[in-house]
Amino acid sequence: MNNQSILHYHRKNLLHSLLLLTGMLFLLSLTGWLIAGSIGIAMALGAGTLLVLTAPRLSPRLILYLYDAHIVHPRQSPQLTEIITWLTQQSHLNKQPQFYYIPSSVMLAFSVGMKNDTAIAISDGLLRQLNIREITAVLAHEISHIQSKDLWVMAVADIMSRLTSLMAMTAYLMLFFYIPLFIFQNHPIPWLLLLLLITAPSISAIMQLALSRTREFNADIQAIKLTRDPAGLISALNKINYYEKNLLKKLLLPNLRETSPSLLRTHPLTRERIQRLQSIEQNNHSPFIHPHGINNFHNTKPKRTPRHHFSGLWH
Repeated sequence: MNNQSILHYHRKNLLHSLLLLTGMLFLLSLTGWLIAGSIGIAMALGAGTLLVLTAPRLSPRLILYLYDAHIVHPRQSPQLTEIITWLTQQSHLNKQPQFYYIPSSVMLAFSVGMKNDTAIAISDGLLRQLNIREITAVLAHEISHIQSKDLWVMAVADIMSRLTSLMAMTAYLMLFFYIPLFIFQNHPIPWLLLLLLITAPSISAIMQLALSRTREFNADIQAIKLTRDPAGLISALNKINYYEKNLLKKLLLPNLRETSPSLLRTHPLTRERIQRLQSIEQNNHSPFIHPHGINNFHNTKPKRTPRHHFSGLWH
């Protein structure tokens, strides 16, 4: 394993994240300054700090409930429990995340929660299609999100983006205020100020999406630091990408291609993630890798097929 390559990408991702968060903070401060000068800056930063410190934390159980996820006890899958325990020790987390099973054929895995109240959920489709080596890589990726406090970072970014949007609404009110002055008193309209306020939410949202993509790249790098097995993660990403494309072709159109602009995606393209991992020297040694799939985790396939739910989620 080329530790220099891993360190290079880790530092690059960290710098990128800091720059994006700084840019979002600057945009929030600029919005406050355009509205009320230095007082506006103080109000914007004060409100942001207050929300970060006091905003209620959404319980992981609520999100897992929306996915109809069920907790997996160690006796139900000792092999998976062993992997998660090992990864938790490798990442030096204070508390092992709880493990949940989603009875859906969609290939899905995610982590939720903050501090000592975290959970990792993995779908039936992913458990059936990936082998233990690949599942270990996916679990390492999700634990890396928890280890790097990505859930907290993205929550802070979301608060800053929402505050920027809220304050930018003042631009529309100011526009209604200035139009009568322009018509009846020939008062000049501060078009530049209004333009900046109107575009600020979109710029902040693009920065937030870019931050999300950077944290995904970083979780990939952290994951292979835990497993010492980039080939396992590459294989998992290839399989997930293959099955997702097949599902889209069945549900939508044949020869469907990625059409959304990169600026408007929360996750980087799979091929971009794989290219980064391939640029790191690979070493196939990994303590908890086995060549066989998970057997006897459950005896029947999930009863439901993928569909949209009332919550707006697809699983």
